Amino acid sequence: MLLTTVLICSIYMYSTVDLTSAKVNDAYNTHSEYLKNKLDEKITVVSVEHSSENMNITLLNEGQLTHELDNWDVLYNGTPVNFTITSGELYLAPLESVNISVNASSPGRISIVSEYGNQYYYNLN
Repeated sequence: MLLTTVLICSIYMYSTVDLTSAKVNDAYNTHSEYLKNKLDEKITVVSVEHSSENMNITLLNEGQLTHELDNWDVLYNGTPVNFTITSGELYLAPLESVNISVNASSPGRISIVSEYGNQYYYNLN
């Protein structure tokens, strides 16, 4: 009876440890891929054009990744602001550029936060 109980408990413990180990391994792989993508990303602010109340910003993707622009955030003086993609793209492929428009005025600071958490700054003077 004792041997049967020990056997049943060990089978249950093994399956629990196996499932937990698989979840931890998947999370580690996802995190490693995220960090690799963050390192491979390279966005450059090519130009900023001031109009009355808008800033038109041209960004160039010099990295190896294709970016989904809906996952980006734009901050103006530390506050999240809405932005529009004036060139109409949904994705930014390597060696392509995109134009975004932000309702902002100078002086100030624009920060573009990519989907992998990298920030790209531009001071409006």
